[in-house]
Parts: sequence; structure tokens; C-alpha cells
Amino acid sequence: MPKHTLFLIHGIGAHGVNWAEQLDGPIESLKRISERYAYFQIKPLTTRVDFVPIHYDAIFQTATQRWQNDAQFLQEHDPSGLAAGLTEWMTNAAATERNFWWTNVCDLVLYRLSTIYRQAVRSHVIATIAEKIEALMDQDGSATCSVLAHSMGTAVAHDSLHLLGTVRWGGAANALDPRQWRFGHLFMVANTSRLLQTQDAQMKRAYESIVRPGPNEDPGSYCKTYWNFRHEADVVPFPRAFAPVGWSNYTNVLLHHYHDVSIHNLTHHLINPRVHIPILRKLVTPRAVTPEEEIREVNEDRFPQFAGPFERVELLKRLGPRLKTIQNQLIGEPTPAQLARSLSEFWALIANPA
Repeated sequence: MPKHTLFLIHGIGAHGVNWAEQLDGPIESLKRISERYAYFQIKPLTTRVDFVPIHYDAIFQTATQRWQNDAQFLQEHDPSGLAAGLTEWMTNAAATERNFWWTNVCDLVLYRLSTIYRQAVRSHVIATIAEKIEALMDQDGSATCSVLAHSMGTAVAHDSLHLLGTVRWGGAANALDPRQWRFGHLFMVANTSRLLQTQDAQMKRAYESIVRPGPNEDPGSYCKTYWNFRHEADVVPFPRAFAPVGWSNYTNVLLHHYHDVSIHNLTHHLINPRVHIPILRKLVTPRAVTPEEEIREVNEDRFPQFAGPFERVELLKRLGPRLKTIQNQLIGEPTPAQLARSLSEFWALIANPA
């Protein structure tokens, strides 16, 4: 039986070429998690799922180095002036916030502002996905594929998939048009596809694109199901939160667990059974996790709301109001400068919550 192919698309921050295979990465995390369930003790996850990580961070590393060394870089790549005030904030920001700006937030702002780098990322992701699908078609005659994206990677995934299914590449008919081929499932974690949506040519906004669930006969949809996972205290997807109305086969899962101070991290989401159980079932079979196992795993004794550094609730009492303050700064339509300032403050806070 051909494996289910899962494309993994990382989010903001520094990611090496082997980001997904690291011990705390999504592949190893899902492998360890799956072993809790009887099905995968007989049939290991990697015998049923082929993981295809996509790495695009090198594009932003090059841009970040230019920006740090060239004061005119932002002006050249932001002709609309959307980032007015950003340079002034960077000059006056605390050292810790500037550090987290360069390591975590800069990619997000570049993707939103710079057409050149946005197109470079999309082209790389599209090429990787299309080449894999073509190889599967040649080998098996079919391709069963889904996508797991995190943070800024959800915006990258949205944009790339919409272009993948709508653009006539080289003037030829598109073999990956939704009338011809569709993804199985989209798993979007800390969804920023609305936050980073743009008015580029050929691009649609998040609620208007084909990146939505629907039946096979619907040419305006590109997947069977769409899963949106968001942590209640995560400020990254908070501005322009993803919340479509009236979508069928769409599931929104709001998370309330606190097991790691880095609540935004992909692994912190995946450890929650309300996240990994639907992923495992959709990738393999509904029988992969039995109802009895699900009841066991979501039980408070098995998966408490507070664990690790949050076992002593004093930490949450200190962090909670500060996280809420950052969220309040992002209500409405934050400017790029406001977004950069607040998200840098967020990363500085969770890195040093004392």
C-alpha cells in the first residue's frame, strides 16, 4: 500500500536543513507519540506515512544578513512604506527584544512586506511539492498527500497551495488543478494565513482562495478536511485570527494546556491528544486510535492542563497578565512596527519568564 505523504512546513525562527528530523522536531515527536497507541506498536508510523520536510529558512537568512548590514534594505523592499516606524523602534528597543526580532520576527515581516522574498519562498515550496507529487504519480499512479504547517508556515502553505492549484505553469493545463487532483487534509497550527495575506497578482485572501475543504466535485476547494489548531495564549496567530464561517469539513481546536513556556512551539501543540489524535487518524485510518484510547489520553490524569514548568501555577499567574497585555496590543489592525514590537516582546518573555 502506498504511504500517505505529509509535507511539513516550518514557521518563523531559525530552522536548519534537518529541522523536522531533530529530537524535538515534528517527525520524531509524532513517532514517539504514536507509540502510545496499540495500532502503531504493530505498524510503526513511518511504515504508513512518508514525511517530506520543506526548508525555506535559508532564503530569509540571506535577507536578514543584508538587512543587518544595509540600512537601505527595508526601504528597497518596502516601497509602500508599511513598515514606517520599524527602524525607529529597532533603534530604541531593548537588546533582548532586538535579538528576538532578528531570530524570530524578522522572517514574518519580510514575508509580509517584500514581494521578492515572498515569491522566492513560494516558488521553492511549490517546486518541492510539485516534484514530489509528480514522482509519486510516476511511481504509483496516484498521490495521497496532506500538509502540516506551523506559524508563518501556514501562510506560506496557503499561498503556495493556492498558486499550485490555480496557475497555468508555462501556459499548459495545470495537472494539479482541484478538478484533477486534491490534497487529503490540511493541519494548520498557529494559523497566520489571514495575518500575512497580501494583494499579490494571482493571490486570493485566506477566505477566498481554493485552500479550503470541500467535496471532490467542488473546484473551489483543494482538500477534504481542514484542521485549525490554536493555543489560547499564543499571540502570534491572535491578530486576524483564522475563523471562517460556514465551512464544511472544517474543525477549529482551541487549546488550553501549558506544558512548556514556549507555548507557540509546534511540538507543544503536537503533544496534546486533541491535536495528534485527529492527525494520526486522518493520515492512517480512523482505527489508528480507538475511542477507548482517546478517552484515556484526554483524561486530566493522563494529560493535565498544567505540567512541566507550569506544575506550580505561580508561573502562569506571572505570565498570564503579561501575555494578555501583549494580545491587547495586537487588537484591531496592528502596523508592521506594532506587530514586530509585540511579537519580539512575546519571544523575549517566554524565553525568560522570570
